[in-house]
Amino acid sequence: MRFLTLLLFFTLFLHADDSAFKSISSDFTQTIKNIENDTIKYSGNFQAMSEGDNNFALWNYKTPIVKTIYFINNDVVILEPDLEQAVITSVAEMPDISQILNEAVKTNKLTNKEITTSINDINYTISFQNGMPAKIAYMDALDNKIEILLHNTLLNINIDKLTFRVNIPSNYDVVRY
Repeated sequence: MRFLTLLLFFTLFLHADDSAFKSISSDFTQTIKNIENDTIKYSGNFQAMSEGDNNFALWNYKTPIVKTIYFINNDVVILEPDLEQAVITSVAEMPDISQILNEAVKTNKLTNKEITTSINDINYTISFQNGMPAKIAYMDALDNKIEILLHNTLLNINIDKLTFRVNIPSNYDVVRY
């Protein structure tokens, strides 16, 4: 669910009415700390773009596990090579926070201030550095503290739409829900 929340956040971020963000590419480090203070770190990269009413995102988790997550509008496909499994699901509700994020992006491009916004009763704090999103922090529904550091971020680059084409290997089990 953490992955879906994060994907939803960035898709909405891209879908802002203003033309500030049409695409984004970044490396990330995601740290998750549970209530027992156990910590796990993930790292990888992602690309996302908006094309009219269509939103696309591709998350490549590289450590400590390899996982690829495709987000195409409301559809999500998670490829897990270690399990030889593809999980296909959808995100039923997409909260409309585009106006809030659009204003935050415009403001923070100049001031680099933090903003806090709420999606599905989860508060996200977004920090900016040099006009770029640099950190996202929130507590999920299971009381895990999550911090995502973004680095090598590029905005409004050309991303080939074929990047977001899902190819499920024939030997994978397919789980739908």
